[in-house]
Amino acid sequence: MNNLLTRELPLHCTIRLWDTYLAESDGFALFHLYVCAAFLLHWKDRLMQQNDFQGLMLLLQNLPTENWSDRQINVLVAEAFRLKFTYADAPKHLEAKS
Repeated sequence: MNNLLTRELPLHCTIRLWDTYLAESDGFALFHLYVCAAFLLHWKDRLMQQNDFQGLMLLLQNLPTENWSDRQINVLVAEAFRLKFTYADAPKHLEAKS
């Protein structure tokens, strides 16, 4: 989450995504969390096929997003909004367990 998906997405997709972050009052602080969750859900099947930590990390660091367009980003943002509105009234889900 530190690089705000700049390494994972092509520049034009990053700009489109950041435009949404800027339009949201909690975009960079909170909405990014839901975008990351939606991103992981998008790759869920491929992530679950990995048998070890090394394979998982290699996949996460080299996701095949170089050909992504606005269509894929729109789907990703829509899923992030769905997650946000699903859990908006349950803020405790963001608290760390002690």
